Amino acid sequence: MLASLYHKCSPLNALLVYLIDHTLIAWFTPKWRKQGNLVLKALSRYINFHSDVMPAETLEEFQCGRNELRAALRTWDKEQTEKLSARWESTLKSTPGGILSGLAENVEVLFVIIAIFLGLRCYILQPFRIPTGSMQPSLNGIRSIDQSGEEATFAEKVGAMIVYGGSYNREIANQTKKIVKFRQKTEWKLFTVTEVLFNDGSTIKIPAAEAETQRYFLNRKASIPSEQHTPFRTFKAGEEIVNARFDAGDLIIVNKMAYHFRKPERGEVFVFDTRGISGISAGTGTGQEGGTHYVKRLCGLPTDTISIANKHLIVNGEQAKEPTLQRVAAGKAPYQDCGYIAMPAPRHLLDTRYYLTEGNSVLLKKDKTKPWLNEYLALGDNSTRQNSFDSRYWGPVHQYNIVGPASFCLWPFTEHWGIIP
Repeated sequence: MLASLYHKCSPLNALLVYLIDHTLIAWFTPKWRKQGNLVLKALSRYINFHSDVMPAETLEEFQCGRNELRAALRTWDKEQTEKLSARWESTLKSTPGGILSGLAENVEVLFVIIAIFLGLRCYILQPFRIPTGSMQPSLNGIRSIDQSGEEATFAEKVGAMIVYGGSYNREIANQTKKIVKFRQKTEWKLFTVTEVLFNDGSTIKIPAAEAETQRYFLNRKASIPSEQHTPFRTFKAGEEIVNARFDAGDLIIVNKMAYHFRKPERGEVFVFDTRGISGISAGTGTGQEGGTHYVKRLCGLPTDTISIANKHLIVNGEQAKEPTLQRVAAGKAPYQDCGYIAMPAPRHLLDTRYYLTEGNSVLLKKDKTKPWLNEYLALGDNSTRQNSFDSRYWGPVHQYNIVGPASFCLWPFTEHWGIIP
């Protein structure tokens, strides 16, 4: 029946053969056909890898054999398939490199997968993890959920890991000790952690950025009332230093090809590295101008004149019209109720890093002769009371810093999963 279908309608047969040989239906494929496909694959591979060094007569013989075996498989000719499979399997076994061992074939496939992944990551799509809360509530950084007085069950730990990328951290003081310093660092070039140092020389690691770690300790009830308004707490022996679930920051996918075909657009989320932005290094003390990536909202384009007034971002003399910028300015929950805030003037006189202050406006430069120096304004959506570290402090982002727009939130599976607005 299948062979007659091939002669009546070859396109339909081609689709049918593909479904049988490359989907779950392949489980029910006859043994002779599976063997024929394996030999055809090995024969094609050998030709592709050695055609440039094979004698012309030998190459023609191998190509004819491949075509004959392929035709026999397409017409479901069992007798011819078995005959050709046996012949060419014997030939390939006696030919050096004709049939790879299972280990060699798996290694080859692994290297191909790695090459494809690296190519995609370098030129097309790249994942980034958001460590801080500067884009909340649009995107989450690492968040802490207090668990004081409770201990998570195994099921809760597994569930939190799958859904939120969460991990539980519980530390008990072995003696009276006080926090004296917080130090943020990156482990394995992937994970943002904060070391909490105590006056007895001991340390603990918190899987969160420094700002979130300090916020966690600041919001906890202090055993000493005078320490209620500072994260530098004193803990008595046996007291919980930390008991919280730390949810991983959103994992986003950045389209590195997009800006090769279109210009950046005001209001979209974008990713840039911090090369050459000296104010970032001065503000964090981490040397992040060397290449750490930031995720912010693109709020100003070259030639735009930007200022902040009455909670709104003013672009070229008018309130910004982009919905993503208006919702921050509106200050409706879950956004901060104070909208956009400029740095208090004349604070910039005390620290030259301050860039966008009260009462002043900034013109973003466009250099036609050196377009890589074109300037863009980057602000966090949580750019108000919780002090998003953005262009208001350290100035514009140059075009050469830009990686691409953030297109998709891949994980964890929260309300942010999906296309990023």
